[in-house]
Amino acid sequence: EDANASYSAYKTGEIMMAKDIPSEEVPSLMGTEDFHIAPIMGTYYISFNLQKAPFDNEKVREALSLAIDRKYIAETVTQGTYSPATNFVGPGISDAAPGSSFEEVTRENNGGDFFNVDNYEADLEKAKQLLAEAGYPDGQGFPTVEYMTNDAKYHKPIAEYLQSAWKELGINTDIKIVEWSTFTPTRRNGDFEIARNGWVYDYDDPSNMINLLETNNGNNDGKYSNPEFDALVEKARTTADKEEHYKLLHEAENMLLEDTAMAPVAYENDFWVQSPKLKGTWHSPYGYWYFMYATVEE
Repeated sequence: EDANASYSAYKTGEIMMAKDIPSEEVPSLMGTEDFHIAPIMGTYYISFNLQKAPFDNEKVREALSLAIDRKYIAETVTQGTYSPATNFVGPGISDAAPGSSFEEVTRENNGGDFFNVDNYEADLEKAKQLLAEAGYPDGQGFPTVEYMTNDAKYHKPIAEYLQSAWKELGINTDIKIVEWSTFTPTRRNGDFEIARNGWVYDYDDPSNMINLLETNNGNNDGKYSNPEFDALVEKARTTADKEEHYKLLHEAENMLLEDTAMAPVAYENDFWVQSPKLKGTWHSPYGYWYFMYATVEE
């Protein structure tokens, strides 16, 4: 679990592959034969606790989401190891037609992505306007926000960026670092205000991501609840019509984004170090590594 310990073991030759490495080592590793980066089917997002004020206010949530420079997070904070999230469902997820992508169909249906990552300055101005409309002009009267995360990979640097981004709205943010062993249960119990979240797909269907926000889903940590959304995902789950299934899920994703049920931040990639001597391994887009065909060449 300790990235520094695993990377030290890798450097001394004790192990031949380390999937968790300190983020500060990435710049020096980029371009070397030991360093690998590969996409996974997953989205890094932020959960708002909708049962706690002021996050029960949709304008507040939208303002906090729009104030995030997703392109900066991907290119600078995570040093190019992540990709900016433009929707909730990311690349690599299939749609109804063979070979089609759910994300591409979303883009075609909506005339573009939900988040234009090249439009940050305009989004920031809109965020300030929304916050004023919610009753907090320039952040006046807004309580100090607590953002909860565990400290692995880029979670802490992203938290520190969010702290500075929300300061642009006049909002002060405290960062709460929680050990991984208690992080997920703490978030699931609703003992947070805003928290890091994310999901890597178990199977190739957008429902695996979208259904997380159903009212009674055990992974709905922010407690988003919308009967119209629940009805859409239930119809998508039960229909025998493949095209209808995907059409309903497109509607459901749009509803989540319009409601700011969560704030997508980035599409995830795996990055790791592996000895050039280790051959025949395979990395899955579901975030697993396979070594059953691996060989070691001296």
